[in-house]
Amino acid sequence: MFTSPRVFLCLMIGVPMLALAGCGRDPEPAAPPEAVSDDVPVPEVVAPVVPEMPDMEDHSAGGEAHVHGAGEFAVAVDGDVLTVTLDAPLANFGLGEGDADTLKVSTGIGDGLVRFEGGADCQPGDRHIETRTAGDHSGLTLTLSFTCTDIEKLEGIRLNAFSEFPGFETVNAIFIGPDAQVASVLTAGNPELSTR
Repeated sequence: MFTSPRVFLCLMIGVPMLALAGCGRDPEPAAPPEAVSDDVPVPEVVAPVVPEMPDMEDHSAGGEAHVHGAGEFAVAVDGDVLTVTLDAPLANFGLGEGDADTLKVSTGIGDGLVRFEGGADCQPGDRHIETRTAGDHSGLTLTLSFTCTDIEKLEGIRLNAFSEFPGFETVNAIFIGPDAQVASVLTAGNPELSTR
């Protein structure tokens, strides 16, 4: 089984895309590069302007973005099993940066994290918490699995992190199902991810 939700999602998204990329085409030979004259001015390369996010504390730790208030939420369906993954800095969960080593599954993180809209009848299964520390910053990846008796009736997933943990402000969310792929930005005012 996959040891990392990120690996799982990369495989879920990447393998079909790679298969589609090579379908039905013979590779064309690359064109030789054109000679550049010394008379032609070379345009100046300007770095893109990235808007600043006010109210969020941004850190980089070991190449990984560490933005207090932000998170990533992924939902994947495989048969009758639905897997939910939430990844965010520990501060979003009301924990200190030094709490990564002492965090246990019994803390209750994940209880009531999601609510399913529709009549899919999803029952909780395994829960896995993984923490990581890079420099002075710590993050948490929470993975929950559910077994659903009627997954076709799933209409949406409500992320309760905003009411359970006030440190969350925005969450980039994605749903990958057999018939739909949906991406959205969730907030306290818009906490539901559609599955259609």
